[in-house]
Amino acid sequence: MLNSSFEFFPFMKKAISIGIIVAAVAVGIGLASPLFYERQIDEPLPVALNKIEEGLTLEKFTNMEDSAQESLVQKMPEKTKAMIMEEMAKTESQVSEEMSDDSVSVLKTGEFEGLVGHKAMGTAKTIMVGDATYLRFENFEVTNGPDLRVYLTPGGDVKQGIHLEKLKGSKGDQNYLLEGIDTDTYDTVVIYCQPFGVYFGQAMLS
Repeated sequence: MLNSSFEFFPFMKKAISIGIIVAAVAVGIGLASPLFYERQIDEPLPVALNKIEEGLTLEKFTNMEDSAQESLVQKMPEKTKAMIMEEMAKTESQVSEEMSDDSVSVLKTGEFEGLVGHKAMGTAKTIMVGDATYLRFENFEVTNGPDLRVYLTPGGDVKQGIHLEKLKGSKGDQNYLLEGIDTDTYDTVVIYCQPFGVYFGQAMLS
């Protein structure tokens, strides 16, 4: 009887060891499962922004001065940037600016195209109205983004370009005054996300 108990004990130890290993593997699989991983990264945008700076909201971020934006972007995780882009893409800001046909001369035109996975469409024109020159967008639409700007550039290079102003709307006709800009040199309109340095669309004028 003593011998049979002694023989059974190693098997029992082995069974317990196997049970512990299986349990540990199960816990490991559970921690590494997609569901657990999603819980770790599925952080709402307001929470993510508040971690960067207390009280920071998407509206505050998009309306900040450039220097303040740059400071925040330097410490912003890539996933937070992606969330901002995704949230802004869900919205649109519409504008409709008319331009009288009286005494309007069309100088150059170009069609918008999207860049870096963003949508952009419509027509860009440089027009003369009296003594003033304007850049006009017609039937325009672009994927919305944080703090989009309008640049007139040589060949699409924002670093060498002239910043006109903030984009008035992600959809609709709009006008931008051009003062003393040589449109033969600065021949490409660029829609540019200022805080993240991302090109959204462009139109080459000819």
